[in-house]
Amino acid sequence: MQKSLEKILNTILQSSEVLEEEMKQESNLKNLTSRQLYCIELIKNMQNPSMTELAERMNIAKASISVMIERLEKNKFIYKVTSDKDRRSAHVHLTEDGEKAASLHAELHKRIGELLTDEMTESEKEILIVLLNKSVKSLIKHKKAL
Repeated sequence: MQKSLEKILNTILQSSEVLEEEMKQESNLKNLTSRQLYCIELIKNMQNPSMTELAERMNIAKASISVMIERLEKNKFIYKVTSDKDRRSAHVHLTEDGEKAASLHAELHKRIGELLTDEMTESEKEILIVLLNKSVKSLIKHKKAL
C-alpha cells in the first residue's frame, strides 16, 4: 500500500507541476517561479501581511523573503506600504497584475482538483475530501513537531 501511495503522490505532484508550467506559459506569469506564485497566493489570503508574517508563514528567512519581495515588486506584482504603527516594517499588497497572478494560481488549483476527481462520483469526492483533510491535519501536526 505504501509503495503505491508514494507512486500516486509522485504522479499527482509531477502532473501538477507540468500543468502549472503549461498555464504559466499561456499567461504573463512565465517568469514566476512556483515559490513566487505561492508567495503571491499567501499575500492575497493573508490580506496584506507584513514581511515578517510572510516569512514566518513561508517558513523562510527574512533575508530570503526580502529578495523575493524585491523581485516581485520589480516585476510589478506587489508593492510595499510602510506600517503606520511601526515605520521599520512594511505590509505587502498585490498590484492588479498580482491579483491576476493569484487568480490564475487559484484557477490552477481548481483545474487540478477537477482533473483529479473527473471520474469520481459525488460520494467518492466527499470521501476523498474527508480523507485529505485528515492527511492535512497529520502533515500540520508533524510539521509543528519538526
